[in-house]
Amino acid sequence: MSTIPANLNPLSPNGFQFSIQKLPELTYFAQQVALPSISLPNVSVYTPFSTAQVAGDVLTYEPLTIDFLVDENMANYLAISDWIVAMGFPESYQQYISYQNKDNINISELAKNYSDATLQILNSSNNPIQTITFVDLVPTSLGNMTFLSTSDSVNYVTCSVTFDYTYFKFQ
Repeated sequence: MSTIPANLNPLSPNGFQFSIQKLPELTYFAQQVALPSISLPNVSVYTPFSTAQVAGDVLTYEPLTIDFLVDENMANYLAISDWIVAMGFPESYQQYISYQNKDNINISELAKNYSDATLQILNSSNNPIQTITFVDLVPTSLGNMTFLSTSDSVNYVTCSVTFDYTYFKFQ
């Protein structure tokens, strides 16, 4: 029996592709994606002698945060902003209704609020080795953009977006 792993190549942190079905504008601009943590909190079971810790049965998924380059036309930023604004409709209910009806797809109104996303992990040859699907993604915050006129070099504008989702799975 060999104790040497079949593949000795370490996983590269820059080998990934990220896409969200509802936000194709973001696909080529993702700069950083952290695979969120998962936890399974224990449940305390009280006995006459001590408190026992038993594995729970409800997983907790941390939010998903993506850092992305903002494209020159701000299309990716505006697509996320439109999604968040429609969900919160700060001016009128019509903002939500207009957003829901923009694609004219025949699914339930509630389903239009969500989207699935895919994170592909690439090997050293840039071939997909793992695909992670985030189910029922919804944006919860869109970070700030910093404009700076005093820099000597061009540092392109980046932004972060945070999503909640139901769960993620490896496929």
